[in-house]
Amino acid sequence: MLCWDAIFAPLPGAFFHPFHTAPADLARPDFYTRRASLFDECLAKLGTGEYRDCIRRVFREKFGIQSQFVSWGLFDEQLLEQALDCLSAAHLQASFQRILLDVPNHRSGLPDLIQFWPGEQRYRMIEVKGPGDRLQDNQKRWIDFALHHGMPIAVCYVQWAEDAP
Repeated sequence: MLCWDAIFAPLPGAFFHPFHTAPADLARPDFYTRRASLFDECLAKLGTGEYRDCIRRVFREKFGIQSQFVSWGLFDEQLLEQALDCLSAAHLQASFQRILLDVPNHRSGLPDLIQFWPGEQRYRMIEVKGPGDRLQDNQKRWIDFALHHGMPIAVCYVQWAEDAP
């Protein structure tokens, strides 16, 4: 939501009709460079605290508009506020910058869940693995990235009840 205006900027060749859920050039190598100044403006808000109001504004103005970047049905305003209270601006900035380096490849592999502790203003990302499942390479890269940047992350291995000791 922080970068909505940059992502959906009406650049030549990005949109061919008003019902696109993402720009047509999203997977192109120049996606970021074509919008670099717009993304820089968005990400600069993380250093001032202005990002919170920007995200809230986009939530109110764009709620329900189809987008490949937001699953509106998975959260509400209360959960958004918890996220804003628990996720540090530094962690958001590092994650956004990584994704922007290669949007198609770096969007995949993000952990399945995020757990918030609002009273402590902290969070943890969780990758869930079922019986017989293993970490994929893109998931390992996100885990390594998170650990390198001091982001709390865990892998939860789930077993069927009859398989439990």
